[in-house]
Amino acid sequence: MTSNRFFCSGGVIRQCLRQHGWIGLLYLVGLLFTVLLPLFMSIGDEQPRVVLKSLFDNTSSGNELQKLILTTVPVLAGVMLLRFVQRQGSSDLYHSLPLRREHLLTSHLISGLILLLVPVWLTAGVTAWVNTSVELPYIFHIHDIGSWALVVSVLTIFLFTFTVFVGICVGQSLLQIVVVYVLLLLPQFLSMMIGRFLERNLYGYVQVRETIVQYINGSEFRSSNNVWDNLSPFVRIMDNLPQRAFSYMELLAYLGISLLFVALSYGLYRKRLVEKATQAMAFSFFQPLFKAGVILCAMLVIGDYFYNAGTRGAANWSIFGYALGAVLGYIVVEMVVRKTWQIVRVRALVEMVVYGVIMGLVLYIPISGWLGYEGRIPTAHSVEKVYVGQEEPLGGNAEKEAYYSQDRAYIASVLNLHRELVRAHAAGEKTLSKNLAVERAVIIYRLDDGSTMTRRYTFPEKPFRTELTKVMEAEPYKTVRYELDKLQGKAETINIQSVDDNERRVVLTNPKETREFEDILREEVLNMSYSEMQSHRYPLGSVSITNKESSFTNNEPSWHREFSFEWPASYHKLTGWLEQKGYADKVIIDSKDIFSIRAVPIIAEELEPYQPNQYIEDYKLFKSIQQKHKAITIEDPKLWSTVLEKRRPYSYTPNRAKGTYLVQVKIKPLFSSDPHTRYCYLTPKDMTPELAKALPAIP
Repeated sequence: MTSNRFFCSGGVIRQCLRQHGWIGLLYLVGLLFTVLLPLFMSIGDEQPRVVLKSLFDNTSSGNELQKLILTTVPVLAGVMLLRFVQRQGSSDLYHSLPLRREHLLTSHLISGLILLLVPVWLTAGVTAWVNTSVELPYIFHIHDIGSWALVVSVLTIFLFTFTVFVGICVGQSLLQIVVVYVLLLLPQFLSMMIGRFLERNLYGYVQVRETIVQYINGSEFRSSNNVWDNLSPFVRIMDNLPQRAFSYMELLAYLGISLLFVALSYGLYRKRLVEKATQAMAFSFFQPLFKAGVILCAMLVIGDYFYNAGTRGAANWSIFGYALGAVLGYIVVEMVVRKTWQIVRVRALVEMVVYGVIMGLVLYIPISGWLGYEGRIPTAHSVEKVYVGQEEPLGGNAEKEAYYSQDRAYIASVLNLHRELVRAHAAGEKTLSKNLAVERAVIIYRLDDGSTMTRRYTFPEKPFRTELTKVMEAEPYKTVRYELDKLQGKAETINIQSVDDNERRVVLTNPKETREFEDILREEVLNMSYSEMQSHRYPLGSVSITNKESSFTNNEPSWHREFSFEWPASYHKLTGWLEQKGYADKVIIDSKDIFSIRAVPIIAEELEPYQPNQYIEDYKLFKSIQQKHKAITIEDPKLWSTVLEKRRPYSYTPNRAKGTYLVQVKIKPLFSSDPHTRYCYLTPKDMTPELAKALPAIP
């Protein structure tokens, strides 16, 4: 019955194959359905043949279903084959056989690998045969099939052996499934939730999002290169295939980890008691880790919920959420472990307090001042390069040397701003006011020891205006904010368009004019003062530049060669150049283009209560206010010019200064029949005496 040579039982293997052969059949049908069938479905279409990067991307729907099958069937096999240690009757029967435990486990492992790997290589063989026999609408080669089979085989082995290992550690099949998928998702979940927790409670903390940007067939694909995300196989499979193929080193790592799970399974199975079947935890030494993990996750989830559901920044609600999470997490895990809801006892209460305090310290210590994170500022001589922008750079932008400055004066200005932000926070002066403009800054230092230090701050603009001016008026900052590195003198077309309608536009294609325009535009941006950068005035127009394809990689989509600028009224030299060429009048809206202008007062008390991330469309807000206050029509064409000059772009916020008007501007069309309608603001600072007479004071 037992083969000592192979340390397994042929009879047990045959029994497993007879009992669970449907799993192998299900896997085979699923792989054929998601890999081979989509290759046939487009036969006969008069479309050019498509080159497949891999067999994971034959169709979008097949791709998703294939990944779903890959992440479920191996887990199902591991659960079903380990039922003999989870059910009391089966456990007693198998362990009464004249077989050593190593023989039992080896037999079930071999059975599972046969059930799972044979369908993979059968699918690969059939696909290779079909590819050589039929002209398919897709182009792929034998090495593509081999790569697919290798990746699927390794991932199948990993998921199966991991499920077996979990099955040895727990005593219930349902709990085994839950624990498997929770652990597969745990690295990304903890990375995300702890990152959000630290960003809210640790001043300056930013979760670095390492993003890989790829261009495939004219489309952009972004995938995370975060080490914690990569440690989550489920996320790695579901989110990153086929854009990010598994490297051979990754596959070797998965095989090595699979062997480790097998070795641990053998070691733990020797120690496992037969009577632990149907128990939640088969080993008591896993219980503290299991309880601590569940409590920590519950604290993070419920604490995050209370932070988002309540008033933002209300620390009391957040603390209540974390405490409630600890209590609920302990109650749930205790009921699972004990398989009863009757868990009320003194020892349980003491244990809950102990776990809650320990997990509370785990969350508190990183955000306390003990580690010195918030006050850590590099010295000037240790900084080699610095990046400052409103957002953290993603993908290729994170490596662009043009975005990192070595200018010592600029580095000194950035460090000075950084020191002031830290000082104000330590002194309790960082509170954001509803009526103050807010500024954001992401600072990345590249230090002389090769390390990187990243901070992100959101702070009121006015108290730090002096420090901000020195940073934001510098060329390195403007290079980042306005992407000046893309002004390379290689523009294919420059589209200059009114921001009020898309009919008034000019397109420059003459190489001499495009070079002149780019040079002047760059000069205007570099000459902008801090006040002009923060003016938020309504621009005269917008500029969209499309670079020649030769100036970028061939795989990059055409839309990615486009970038935009605003054309504010402060760009006098650019405006003069466009007027000289006769282009300005074709774009700029003036009083002769106006059909009508009406205004309604903004009264903060009458607006709906503001909700975080709330946005109300401009026309809806105008209509809502118009129901309470009659719209005032401005008849004088001279005042139309004043409105066009003084207006500010629409953005919804309930904290507008008293005396602000929402203005509806209707513009005569050039080609269509209906006028173009735009909405803007006029603040008390924008009011001229003539406008003040036309628009009565708001009560």
